[in-house]
Amino acid sequence: EVLGDRPRLSLQGWYHAADLPKQIESATLQQLKTVGDDQEPYTAIQYPTPAPAESKRDGSPPELSSEHCRYLSEYLHETYLTKEAIKNIREQFEEDSSVQLRNFFRDEWINRINSAREKEEKDTSRPVGDRDYYSQGARGDWKLVGPAHKQRFLEFKALSNGKLNGTGEILNHLKSKVFCSTPFQHFLACITSLGLPVGQRGKVRRFRKGLDYTVAHYGILTKQSVLDATMSFVAGSGQQVKPPSDNEEDTPGEDGNDKAADMLWESGDCGGFECYIAADESDEAADEYNQDDDTELLSVSASNNTLSLVYRDPGTMRFVKYIGSTAPSSRFDIAMEFEVEDDDEEEQKANEVDDVDAEEHGF
Repeated sequence: EVLGDRPRLSLQGWYHAADLPKQIESATLQQLKTVGDDQEPYTAIQYPTPAPAESKRDGSPPELSSEHCRYLSEYLHETYLTKEAIKNIREQFEEDSSVQLRNFFRDEWINRINSAREKEEKDTSRPVGDRDYYSQGARGDWKLVGPAHKQRFLEFKALSNGKLNGTGEILNHLKSKVFCSTPFQHFLACITSLGLPVGQRGKVRRFRKGLDYTVAHYGILTKQSVLDATMSFVAGSGQQVKPPSDNEEDTPGEDGNDKAADMLWESGDCGGFECYIAADESDEAADEYNQDDDTELLSVSASNNTLSLVYRDPGTMRFVKYIGSTAPSSRFDIAMEFEVEDDDEEEQKANEVDDVDAEEHGF
């Protein structure tokens, strides 16, 4: 992103040589095309026996226990814990392999997050040209993550200490108490029909406007399907809105105009959205985002207090589009990945259980 009112001159071209350059395997493009999961390993999830949210033997969908409902009701909006809502969400997810749940957390939690987020943005923002511009916000437990040819954002790295003063501390608390909790994993089983997750990993991130992004590369491909659960927090109300018509004027900004902010995030003009694309089987990796690229499978706009669930297969990559300097705010999120069993594995387990029952009953 180039900011300024002076003309800009750029020169582009190729260098030619008789022989391939040395250490070409270390070139940026080659690193992006290297297949392999270069992220931290999944943490195995242990469940008590029996697991109450497992599918019933008659094949009917699992149900969330009253105990788990009571626990989640301290955090989640009560609408999402009703049987009717769970049924509707499950049907949509089964149809589209993705779903967005708006107004996910209760008002007391989102109000707390909004206040902390706005204060943190105000305290850490730096103007373009400031010597601390690229390191803004990278203080305390917020650490800068790279390398720059793959990603740049801030990650909150700290153990929960019970204090919920800053944005990172609040989000880290919700990551631990909600997304990594047994009740939430049963909730996922109920609304996705994917069964209970068997592993998990996640991060609390901040994408600063005018600075941060992730790049789609082969190193993020997984060996089996996963469920992405990404909870985003940005300026705006989080309501789904339509872009204004040619006759309407609505200037977005950080002045409390939630509708304008929602429209700007929804349009994608300021970036900040998460895009899912199919891995290029022709071994010709694209070096930039192309809106008309037919490999795009799904694009999820940033939206305040919205949980995005996406079922991602091993042949799919994802990235967070660079957030432009005109964005209404930074993008804070809790990005979780849940390892789920493939359909073939679930079917094999079910057959094994049936075989055991048959032996016990002498069939």
